[in-house]
Amino acid sequence: MTLYMVVHCPNEHSEEHTNPPTRLREMAQECGKEDSVPRWVNTYAPDLNDDRIFSMWESPNADSVMKAIERFGFLDHLDPKVFAVREWGPPDVLASSGKDE
Repeated sequence: MTLYMVVHCPNEHSEEHTNPPTRLREMAQECGKEDSVPRWVNTYAPDLNDDRIFSMWESPNADSVMKAIERFGFLDHLDPKVFAVREWGPPDVLASSGKDE
């Protein structure tokens, strides 16, 4: 399963939105389980100086993430940009170097 990051960015109409609230509880129940496809992993809200919100998903493709976002009205006052990501960090770098120090 591929990991997808979604950047939810404000647009010129974000402040004026009159959409119904996100069906967050239903989305968590349907997309938050370990075997959900797509699976909503978590959401990050930066500090108060940044209006963007980031969400992380596991999915076979970006289209299923977009369909889930639309179906539940998740942050639909913002423009979502979905892209695949690969998670890595210090242990991966050390393992790939082939040297034990």
